[in-house]
Amino acid sequence: MADKYTMISFAPSVALVAIMVVGSFVALHYLRKCIAKDAAKASQRAD
Repeated sequence: MADKYTMISFAPSVALVAIMVVGSFVALHYLRKCIAKDAAKASQRAD
């Protein structure tokens, strides 16, 4: 088993990486939704 000090430094690093990955997926989903909305608006305006 790893000693306590290794886990104290390792756990926050893993948590930060996990938060960044989740945040990236959320941001990509939001951007795709916004781009689709803008594209629909632009195609309505073009007609």
